[in-house]
Amino acid sequence: MAVTLAAVDWLRTTLAMYGRSLAKGGELAVRNWPMFAALFVFGGVINAAYFVAPFFGPLGGILLYLVTALCFGAFLGSVEPIVKTGRATFEDFRGCFGKYFSDVIGVMFALWIFQLVTSMLAASPNGLAIAAFSSLLVWVLFNAVPELIYLGHYPTLELLGESYRFITQNWIEWFPLNFVLAVGGMALWHLPSGGLLPLLLKSVATALFVYFTMVVRGLLFLELADTSRRGRIFRHRAGS
Repeated sequence: MAVTLAAVDWLRTTLAMYGRSLAKGGELAVRNWPMFAALFVFGGVINAAYFVAPFFGPLGGILLYLVTALCFGAFLGSVEPIVKTGRATFEDFRGCFGKYFSDVIGVMFALWIFQLVTSMLAASPNGLAIAAFSSLLVWVLFNAVPELIYLGHYPTLELLGESYRFITQNWIEWFPLNFVLAVGGMALWHLPSGGLLPLLLKSVATALFVYFTMVVRGLLFLELADTSRRGRIFRHRAGS
């Protein structure tokens, strides 16, 4: 009976936490809706890099690597003020370029090393299964890296270690809502869009949903990082 009551308390506490994160995330996404246009800027920069890269020969790959890191770091920098203060300004958008560039480069380099190792494993017997499992494990254990970059400000190696610690402690609360958001985003993107106007509307809706998802992730991360499972249940029982 005690185990059952504890499970019910945990479920109620977790659902309440999801409700707060979704409600506040929706409010912040609507309040800061102009910021979703940043995704089109970042996408345009990356597409331009793909167009220009072939002209640089072997250096083109390095160019794409650097531009992708620049844009992803800027994307995290544009989400940061929304999660931290509830409001993003044009100055925040201007200041996000170059932000977290070195952090993203470090993580991308670590993942590149891992990719080299898994590609070698794939050549061995049962290697494809081992490589697939290893890639899934990395995606799971390092899933909180984006939030740790702009909310934790850790060096690269500590980023990976902190993500591992966070996920192993909070995986059962972290992944269900993230899975639902990911499915929602993919469903939105795969909606039929015949014609220019439907495609434009779908692109705008998807960009806004991506920002909504990242804000919700940030809010959920803060709740999970700042409290223990027992502490969250106690606060929920107390009505706070």
